[in-house]
Amino acid sequence: MRRSSDPERSRSTERNEGQPMVSARPTIMDVARTAGVSSATVSRVINGATTVDKELSRRVQAAVRSTGYVPNALGRSLRRGGTSQIAVVAPDAENPYFTQIISEVERIARDQNHSVTVAHTEDDLAVEQACFAQLVSRRVSGVLLVPVDGVRTDLRPLTDAGIPVVLVDRGIDGADTDVVATDNLDAGRQAARHLHERGFRAPVVIAGPAALRTTEDRADGFLAAWRDLGVETGPTALRRGDLHLESGRAVMEELLAEGLADCVYVTNNRMSAGAFEAIRGVEGAPALLATDDDLWTRLVTPSVSVIHQAVRATSRAAARKLAQRMASPDEEPSITLLRSRIIERESTRPAGDPAP
Repeated sequence: MRRSSDPERSRSTERNEGQPMVSARPTIMDVARTAGVSSATVSRVINGATTVDKELSRRVQAAVRSTGYVPNALGRSLRRGGTSQIAVVAPDAENPYFTQIISEVERIARDQNHSVTVAHTEDDLAVEQACFAQLVSRRVSGVLLVPVDGVRTDLRPLTDAGIPVVLVDRGIDGADTDVVATDNLDAGRQAARHLHERGFRAPVVIAGPAALRTTEDRADGFLAAWRDLGVETGPTALRRGDLHLESGRAVMEELLAEGLADCVYVTNNRMSAGAFEAIRGVEGAPALLATDDDLWTRLVTPSVSVIHQAVRATSRAAARKLAQRMASPDEEPSITLLRSRIIERESTRPAGDPAP
């Protein structure tokens, strides 16, 4: 992950005579520097690992005392059978996909004797950093995070405090942490094959901002699959919205005015709803393939075919991974990708085809 500069980090330091520089609020990295060991070694000592060399353990314990560092729970309550608090940080309080993830995680957490706190970033980096500061002050035991930005989100406030983090739905470039997400390239490829098999040959994909890896990967997989199928796609086959309903509607209205596309794949759920609003009641409108099996897709006419993301499986895998990370912070990070599936309905059925 590329690190952004952090003026607060450089200002809030002080030097004790003869001691390494430490921050005003000591972190696990301060302890590691003071003890002359890695942060992983500090984490093992704090969590009671018996495999750490005794001399290293003494140095870490001395550094904890000298810096005034107060260790995070890091899953101790899990091992003792008590209640710990985990946090779910998501970008949008109104997006059904994220509300489903939160609901499923809360259900799993109750079964595992965890309490859950929920924070929303509104896809704003400044809000995200403020959320991180609050979670550090609350000393949560772990965080499930849907990051705002795949490059600029800075996990250091959490990782420096020794809080385990599992990324959900979106990764962060270069971040050394666990990720549980949809296989978005595969989702895009499935979308292209589905539409191609039904006879469509003039595809368009509506993606989100280029910096958002999830929708970008779906669009990349979609367009690459069409090329593999022998259908050339020009630059006008890729359109962009801002993830919200209004932009999906506006882009689809442009496509209707142009009259060139015969099928449209929309890479997030809210733009999908806007795109449907634009084509509802329009004779000869392009086929529509939406993202996520939201309730409205089943209730409207025509009913809408969707790429269904495995929300429950994603939530369960993320919660399970966080529990593992809390219990064993030194394990190598992993990436878990889950496959989507297509639910076919009326919106991608060629005219005249009977219902299955």
